[in-house]
Amino acid sequence: MPYLAPKLLYTFLFACQGSAPVYLALFYSSQLGLKGDQIGLLVAIAPFISAVACPLWATIADKTKTHRYIMCIVHTLATVAIVSVMGISVVVQSIEEESERSKLTITLVTITSICFAFFGVPVGPLVDGGVLKILGRNKDQYGRQRMFGSISFGVASSLVGFITDWTDDMNAIFYIYACSAICFILVAGNTQFKSERIEDIFIPQSQNVSFPASSSSSSATTATTATAKIPRTFTQRYEGKMKQFQVDPYEEVGIDLDSPQIRQNEIQRLIQFATESSIIEAVNLSNPPSHRRRSVRLTLDEPATIIELLKKPEVSLFYLTMMLMGASLNMVISFLFIYLKQDLGASSSQVGLTGLIGSSTELVFFFYSRDLIRLFGIKSLVILGHVLTIIRVFAYTILPRSPTGASIALGLHLLNGIAFSALWGAGVVQADELSPPSLQATSQGLLAAMYAGVGAGLGSLVGGVIYEKYGCNAMFYTVIALTSISLEIYLEVNTRCALSHFVKWLYKTCIYLYKCVQKARGIGQAVPRWSGGRIRLNEDD
Repeated sequence: MPYLAPKLLYTFLFACQGSAPVYLALFYSSQLGLKGDQIGLLVAIAPFISAVACPLWATIADKTKTHRYIMCIVHTLATVAIVSVMGISVVVQSIEEESERSKLTITLVTITSICFAFFGVPVGPLVDGGVLKILGRNKDQYGRQRMFGSISFGVASSLVGFITDWTDDMNAIFYIYACSAICFILVAGNTQFKSERIEDIFIPQSQNVSFPASSSSSSATTATTATAKIPRTFTQRYEGKMKQFQVDPYEEVGIDLDSPQIRQNEIQRLIQFATESSIIEAVNLSNPPSHRRRSVRLTLDEPATIIELLKKPEVSLFYLTMMLMGASLNMVISFLFIYLKQDLGASSSQVGLTGLIGSSTELVFFFYSRDLIRLFGIKSLVILGHVLTIIRVFAYTILPRSPTGASIALGLHLLNGIAFSALWGAGVVQADELSPPSLQATSQGLLAAMYAGVGAGLGSLVGGVIYEKYGCNAMFYTVIALTSISLEIYLEVNTRCALSHFVKWLYKTCIYLYKCVQKARGIGQAVPRWSGGRIRLNEDD
């Protein structure tokens, strides 16, 4: 199976995400007795901390080139932090005074949330950056690796729901997380985060290359086989092109480019590619057109730091869009289980099925993400994620408060899988396209920081306050407003279908119609000047 390591990484990582993290809000409410605004505050702490932790760990991984070791260390510490939540109820049960018990509970939960945020959330962007390194030029196959995470997330969340109903023990969420974390650490520790090996692109030295022989005679159509002799200046120019496109595999394994064997192989490879369209097409043969366009940019103009990258308006507004969507989606995710269980009367098994139902559509979209990106483009998929989120959340506001409403809500969760996979799958690729090769992992860390950090933190904090004071429908209307603002910003930067463009079109249309009406009424038409000679009057007149 190609790219087995990325598939296993996503499988075990999202098995962890589908167990304890998604059930923490329900655990806080049912087991620790916390209120909605307290839950929102506690859930919001983690994303704000991760907004600093994600770029930090991603930058360290880029600088030290030790992705797998950092993954293993931070995920181990994250596992210790989140599993320790299981013992909070045991620690505080000996305290009789309710106020003291509540203070101690909030203090311990805050500490574990900060630790988990600092070590656990950055694992996701580290895996994304590492997988993109493994894929190399085949970044458009990211979705086919990420879809295994969707499968694992759905299976894990459903399994947790059924086990919780069967055992009547919420601690099962931590047991499944610990087992999945051990498997992830074992896989990450044995994975080499490098692109394709050099042996896959070598051409044997003894192989001759055939070229059609041209002749002045029209009957000469035979092919001559010869060993081409190319000047050194041409090979130096070719090596420069290889370094410009950042696909030189020899530097990764420490092979000397000046050795005669390597140079001869490169010359033969160049001769073979000479019969294709161009060197650029040969190097980027498996990339979509957007990647090809990106490859020919001059490296001299590329930003060297993340601050310089964010100074570009299209980059900063893209991350702002992802931050707003992170706030919107996390506002729903943080309180969806509580909404289903307390407002709609759903069982734990039904709550657990949300992950499996959402993952079913995520699976399809991530599997065909490469084809969807090539067919519709990145921008269309991001817009689709916005629109489906608005439709789904609005439907929550009109559901009946009954088990029937819970069943309909489960069906609506299919739209969540489509919206998230379209938004995140296209967003990861667009973030990679907007960043230079030296900032690829850093850009993924910044994306996670804005989406799962600042955005998710604001969503949990604001959502908790609104849910506690004004109810679930008010929170859903807030989500619709934030998603609409995010969609408008993205349309302004990337399309000609934004509100400002519509206003301009409407204004021009009104002006045109006004002129047409004035012309039809004969108002405002220019009076022709007299072009004839002088008028001569007779004496009789």
